[in-house]
Amino acid sequence: MIRIDKEILLQFFNELIIKQDYFECHEIMEEAWKDKENFTKEDPEVFFVLIVTGEYHYRRDNITGAATSYKRALKLYEKHEYDVTAFGFGEDFMDMIRARFSALAEVPFTPMQYPVDSRVYESLYEMYKDDYESYSAFTLEILNRFEKDEHIIHRHRLRDREDVIEARLEALNRKLEKRKR
Repeated sequence: MIRIDKEILLQFFNELIIKQDYFECHEIMEEAWKDKENFTKEDPEVFFVLIVTGEYHYRRDNITGAATSYKRALKLYEKHEYDVTAFGFGEDFMDMIRARFSALAEVPFTPMQYPVDSRVYESLYEMYKDDYESYSAFTLEILNRFEKDEHIIHRHRLRDREDVIEARLEALNRKLEKRKR
């Protein structure tokens, strides 16, 4: 049973469809997954984390990384056959994912036109309706959007990692201190 809050799913779709920030999609879904009382690497959230990780790598022309992520996601799906419609995706989502995986090496990246429930688009429109004349103008822009912002495309390399580096140094220092004793 899906236990992800609708607001979190909307944040996920906002990043996936409108902002095309696949790194942030990963962060949102991973946090939702880890917030569950009991979570395992077999959960559907992990499947979606792998899909958006594949998209992130694919856009950056890291075909090996994209293929690895997609392959792991498809393996999870084949094992569990998650109900992707419960997350807001359309019935043909898995066919599109399989086709994307098969064509990674031959077809240059373009944003996927994710098949999502109309309620997802309607909810996203509610978030951004002040920026658009109509719902049809909003959906037309979404269908033609291709994010090229380098800070989004290369997020993992360009983000501030000072806290991560500091935490790793502290862990290394603790480990070295233990060895000295």
